[in-house]
Amino acid sequence: MEYDFLTTREKIFYLLMYADEPLTAKQIMKILGIKKEKEVYSHIYHLAKSSKRKDFIIIMFPPECEDCGYVFKLEIPKKPSKCPICKSERIKPPSFLIRKKGKNNE
Repeated sequence: MEYDFLTTREKIFYLLMYADEPLTAKQIMKILGIKKEKEVYSHIYHLAKSSKRKDFIIIMFPPECEDCGYVFKLEIPKKPSKCPICKSERIKPPSFLIRKKGKNNE
């Protein structure tokens, strides 16, 4: 089946909606052939904003420092460059899923 008629944002939406496990921006880039990681984060941010009015929810698994375990609290999806606690640059990037809103997760 061909999906060339979908916008990049729609492709990200369907990819995350039907993914079995959370995907990082780099994984999304590789699957969809997107050139810039920032572009993926921008699309996810706009999907999250529009989800407030629609029947889906974006689930973000936050970035985490691989050295000290600090979990970042982000308003806007992105990969932090370094840990504010231990200054490590070994950061596990955020990952994402999209699911339909239901009585259990509203």
